[in-house]
Amino acid sequence: MVKVTGEEIIVKEPKTAAGDRYVYFSPEMGSLLKEYRKECDWEAEAYENRTLTEDDYVFRRHGLKLPMTPNSFTWRMKLILKKNGLPEKLNVHSLRHTNASLLIVNGTDVATVAGLLGHSQPSTTLDIYTHAFDKNKKAASEVLQKGLEI
Repeated sequence: MVKVTGEEIIVKEPKTAAGDRYVYFSPEMGSLLKEYRKECDWEAEAYENRTLTEDDYVFRRHGLKLPMTPNSFTWRMKLILKKNGLPEKLNVHSLRHTNASLLIVNGTDVATVAGLLGHSQPSTTLDIYTHAFDKNKKAASEVLQKGLEI
C-alpha cells in the first residue's frame, strides 16, 4: 500500500518479487491476532451492522473497508508507547530496524534477513545494517588474534 499526500491509499503490487513474502510469528502472536480479529468482528457488527469478510484489512479504518492510514497507525503506536512507558520517539519503522539488527547480531545470515525484510538483494541489507555486524567483526578479530597467538 502506498499513501501519496493529498490522495487516497493506493493498493499495488510490491516493488520486487522479494516484497511478496510470508510473515512468520509465534503462537502467542497468532493468539493475539485472533483476539484482535474477534474485537474487530464485534465492532463491525455493533457499529457498522455487518460482518467482516476475508477482503477486510487487518488494520482498517473504522466504518470502512479501507486500510488504516499511516497517520492513524502512527497515532495508535504512540498511544501504546505512552501507555506502556516506552520512549515515544520510537516508530513502526524502528521495530523493523530493531528486528533486523537483532537477527544479524544473533547470527542470522544476511540472505535470510534480506528475505524477511523483502530486500531483493542481500547487499541492500548489508548497506543498511552494517552497524549490526560490529559485534561479529570484534569476535572475528579475537578469533584471528587467538589463532596467531597475539
